[in-house]
Amino acid sequence: MTSPRRAFSSAVPSDCWYALSPSDAVGRDLLAVRTVAGPVVLYRTEADAVVALEDRCAHRPYPLSAGSLDGDAVRCGLCGFVYDAGGQCISVPTQPRVPFGASVAAYPVDERDGVVWVWLGEPGRARLHRVPDLPWLTGPGWATVGATEEVAAGFLLLHENFADVTQVPFVAPEIAPAVLEGTPPPLDVVVTETTVELHRRFPPAPMPAWQAGLVDGSHRDLATVQAGFFVSPALWVDHWDVVAEDGPVARLRFTHLITPVDEGRSRLHWRVSRDFALGDAAADTQMRELFADYYARVRIAMELTQAVIDTDGPGPEVNVGADVAGLRVREIVLAMLADEGVVPLRTRPTT
Repeated sequence: MTSPRRAFSSAVPSDCWYALSPSDAVGRDLLAVRTVAGPVVLYRTEADAVVALEDRCAHRPYPLSAGSLDGDAVRCGLCGFVYDAGGQCISVPTQPRVPFGASVAAYPVDERDGVVWVWLGEPGRARLHRVPDLPWLTGPGWATVGATEEVAAGFLLLHENFADVTQVPFVAPEIAPAVLEGTPPPLDVVVTETTVELHRRFPPAPMPAWQAGLVDGSHRDLATVQAGFFVSPALWVDHWDVVAEDGPVARLRFTHLITPVDEGRSRLHWRVSRDFALGDAAADTQMRELFADYYARVRIAMELTQAVIDTDGPGPEVNVGADVAGLRVREIVLAMLADEGVVPLRTRPTT
């Protein structure tokens, strides 16, 4: 038996697996994670399975994450109530019988590719939705760096930003490839009811200096193939492949795991994976520092955008061809909210 779940913000879909934590951050210590559905506590059982419970004791408003583990059960640090991995209270220190209804919400968990995914909506709907496969995060032939950013901006602003790579030269010109300096080729956009894919092939141009130095030091002109994927409200993925006539030369995968905290705040777990300079610790350091700076700039830009919306409200927008994928993402999120019977996002009129 579990307690009723908290209502989501009207601006965030609940029918989604959200990435609450990297796998290596969850252990036998209680980990508190703030989500749009309320506070969640994560931990591992003695059998190494991840548990996700509502982080609030049923007795009093005290976080279970401030308590302790007793085997696979959580003991509240204030009143001593003990909850099993299913959220059911199994022991109360002041009386032999557990009060009726003493439980906390237990959330479905799926762990794969180094990510702990948690379903925060109605449990029965979890099996209808597939957890994304991200094999490059932990699979052979890839090296990955990344970090986590707490962003004072809504999840949809982040998706719209990642959907438009033409902004990169203005946010971080030192990492932008030469192919973004001119007018980009048209986007090929494929839309389903719940996903967006974009594809385009850039004409031959030199790799950015940082990437050429890690590949072969060459500044020869090579084509670049970009693919972007809105997989769900929790995930945007970019493929960025430098290719020669005989196949790929250097491949990058940008994984953006976006977890809404509330309507105007998000947690971004970013990962950059590469299939070149493998086993090179110096390359790892260079990539980590380079992209930590980039994502910090993205965070600042999105927070400024959110601040304008919060202060002045939605206003008119002028859209261009590069916005098509982001606009399709907006439409999908609105449709998801409508399907869930909740108040849709505040939309911004366009011109």
